[in-house]
Amino acid sequence: MGSPPIRIGIVGAGIWGSNHALALSTHPPGEVALICDRDGDRARRLAEKHGCAWTTSLDEMAASDVAAVTIATPDHLHKEPTLRMLAAGKHVLVEKPLATTVADGREMVEAAEAAGVELMVDFHARWHPLFMGAKEYVESGKVGDPVLAYARLSDTIYVPTEMLPWAGQSGPEWFLFPHVMDVVRWILDSEPVEVFARGHRGVLAQRGVDCWDAIQALFEFESGAICTFETAWVLPNSYTNVVDNRLSLVGSQGGLELKNEPNLWAFTDRFHTPFSSEAVTRYGKAWGFQYESIRYFIDCVASGASPEATGRDGLVATAMIEASLKSLAEHRPVRMDELLT
Repeated sequence: MGSPPIRIGIVGAGIWGSNHALALSTHPPGEVALICDRDGDRARRLAEKHGCAWTTSLDEMAASDVAAVTIATPDHLHKEPTLRMLAAGKHVLVEKPLATTVADGREMVEAAEAAGVELMVDFHARWHPLFMGAKEYVESGKVGDPVLAYARLSDTIYVPTEMLPWAGQSGPEWFLFPHVMDVVRWILDSEPVEVFARGHRGVLAQRGVDCWDAIQALFEFESGAICTFETAWVLPNSYTNVVDNRLSLVGSQGGLELKNEPNLWAFTDRFHTPFSSEAVTRYGKAWGFQYESIRYFIDCVASGASPEATGRDGLVATAMIEASLKSLAEHRPVRMDELLT
């Protein structure tokens, strides 16, 4: 007889919470037992789809017998459910960003340490085959010492104006920067030291979404490498993909360049802007790197291992973004030790 499956709770039944349920409902080490969303109809629909219980109450989730909870609420609403679940002794996987302030992120990391449970941030770019390959390539020494990098992750304007009703409470920096900032830090295996940022506002504001249109942030790392991070939420909807993701890296002995491209061309609107969500194979199983990080979290809980992409990693990414915003506001370079000591 094997061990019983890990009973799992999911907080947030929207776009990405649905992906959590899809990933975990087809992963034998775990069992989706309870779904929580403040919108009862949405929680019920997702629970009925996966044959589990549902609630609108974080108190009920905290008091339940689930051992692990994944949190897929909007960017600015991660802190409360994370702290509630940690205090209840649950292992927690929280979507990126960990938090939208360093102070909140530090409180969450310290809460996990105090509770003696695992806190993982869903930086699923670390599970993308191209980025895993880049990490191995740099570790092998083929690039030499990293010198210069450029990392871009942007969306078409569809995302903030049609896909995300809470876009004005986030921005491309909170929705997209965490992925590339974490994965570049991971690939370089070096800590960020200083940032100088510039940005543009106005396009989205005219559409009623009060956030940055685009930001470029130039970081220096402890190794001496520099990286320009770029993000935007105003790519035209005529762009060939909803998501534009690229990474270039030049070192003392070589380099690499990665970019996402649509892998299917067809003459319909449906395939004009493919998006990596609800990727279910014809054989019925959810497939894709965006699901593997979620499944990995449950594997760690089942085996007692500490996961990669820790709360500490999430805190550094949050600090990188907050430092970029501070640079934008104060028109000066900002050192990371102004936020992280």
